[in-house]
Amino acid sequence: MRKKIVGILVCTLLIATALTGTGAMNFQTTYLLNEDNSSKIYQYTPANSPGLITIKIVAKVYNVSDPNNLLGGAIKVDDKITGKYIYDSGAPDSNPNTTIGEYWYNSSPCGIEVKAGGLVFKTDPNDVDFAIAIGNDWGYPYFNWDIYEVISFNNLNLSNDIPYLIVWILIDESCTAISSDALPTTAPDLSKWNQSTSYVGGGLIITGFDPYNYSRHFDILADVTKATKSRARDVHSIMQPILLWLFERFPNIFPILRHLMKL
Repeated sequence: MRKKIVGILVCTLLIATALTGTGAMNFQTTYLLNEDNSSKIYQYTPANSPGLITIKIVAKVYNVSDPNNLLGGAIKVDDKITGKYIYDSGAPDSNPNTTIGEYWYNSSPCGIEVKAGGLVFKTDPNDVDFAIAIGNDWGYPYFNWDIYEVISFNNLNLSNDIPYLIVWILIDESCTAISSDALPTTAPDLSKWNQSTSYVGGGLIITGFDPYNYSRHFDILADVTKATKSRARDVHSIMQPILLWLFERFPNIFPILRHLMKL
């Protein structure tokens, strides 16, 4: 049976520890630790699922480590990052642990896409490996945290063929941000969570490496400053005024359309 969310939350601990000590790190170990495609059980999400939710995010870069210039200087501290992630709110919790929620997706349109400095970091729509992890009062007896984590493992390589991992981690040491491990249907309330300001680290993390030389890597660390749920398009509210206008201007249009559709 595949690794449960513990593997993902271990990723949180590794990232948190590294950020606390250095402010940046090479995440190749974390990336490999969680890439266990052979045994994952996925939630297959149809593209027209009524449960699809889009969360838009805005972030500000607070640390860039790119000693080998893999990003070509495109992203700098204080740069703005914008993007969104999409998931199905109807996905089942695949972890029976009552303090851990694990929600996996392997089909488009689920995934994440963020843009900064003219670069696009995006889940590979043809090879989706995307998850949301919810930890409620997680970690006892060693610690006690609430955790909200968004992870995309399989992403479209950069133009220089560099792969990368996208992670957004929110941590609440007071365990008041959430009350269960259920998958939220709203955007996280950022006032209830810690990111880089937390002593355990966190935030939006994009980390990549040269697959032929793991010592060549980059890390982008950012705080998400805004997270909002995108309003779904209400087809009825859009079409109703159009149909009323057509009916007033062309009262015979509907019989004509019915006739044409029968041809």
